[in-house]
Amino acid sequence: MMMSTAQAALLEPLGLREISDAAIAMIDEQGTVVAWTQAAQHVVGYCAEDVVGRSATLLLPSCQEALGVSAFAEQCRAQGGWSGTAAVRHRDGRTLNLSLRLSLLWGQDATHRWLVSLTDIGAFSSGMMNGSVRESLLARAPVGIAIRDPQLRCTWVNDTMEHDGISRRFGRRLKDSLPGFEAEALEAVMRQVLASGTSAVHEYRAWPPEDPRREHAFSASFFCLQDADGQALGVCILTVDVTSNQRVCERLAVLSQASTRIGSTLDIMQTAQELASLAVPLLADYAVVDLAEFILPFGEEPAA
Repeated sequence: MMMSTAQAALLEPLGLREISDAAIAMIDEQGTVVAWTQAAQHVVGYCAEDVVGRSATLLLPSCQEALGVSAFAEQCRAQGGWSGTAAVRHRDGRTLNLSLRLSLLWGQDATHRWLVSLTDIGAFSSGMMNGSVRESLLARAPVGIAIRDPQLRCTWVNDTMEHDGISRRFGRRLKDSLPGFEAEALEAVMRQVLASGTSAVHEYRAWPPEDPRREHAFSASFFCLQDADGQALGVCILTVDVTSNQRVCERLAVLSQASTRIGSTLDIMQTAQELASLAVPLLADYAVVDLAEFILPFGEEPAA
């Protein structure tokens, strides 16, 4: 197959836009497309009716490349996945150069399927490309993947899912593993995605098993998986831990506010009030500023 791995990793962290704009498809062990998304239709031109139930080789530019699929599939199984760039045929006959990732999903009965994510490299600026081929969206950071049925029960997961704050519990809903208010918010987004057939992004907080004492922030992208008739088969969730990025943003926000809110006057009482007003509620629930009991006016010397 005409595929090449990315030549160099970029310094930037995984972009959330790359996840939310990804085209998602699901393939079974025989290489048959079993689920499709509207985002995938937008990228390659094929609707769910065109591809679901057919071999994924339909998307390859030529029959010659299709001959290497079996060997490539064995390589993916041995490595547990694959990421790089791939030549994909658009419905209008054009050949697209896409960033692609194959992720292995596990089901309750020990069977597996492949989640395929495609991102149009041309959709990103040259600055984001950094002079090299953009690495696949799922290769930049651990991404938890879960598939839930129309009743929002977990049916497929990847290995990363156990680290993203949501337990990999087959056949169960989010309310079995997340606090009530978070589960309700996430399930509301899933129902909206299932009803509209589109995608959505939602942020939430949870305590992952590997760091139970510290709350983490997660960003989840939701995609509606459709069958050949365009009916919703379930929802695909891609989850990224954005705690470090969020903390950097929060620090910068505090510094920005401090630079504009503190030191507006030389009056000591006013400056103390500005310090306290900034600290609460950004840094603390309450603040106390202790000043010396007596402060000499400017230019005066203490009495002997």
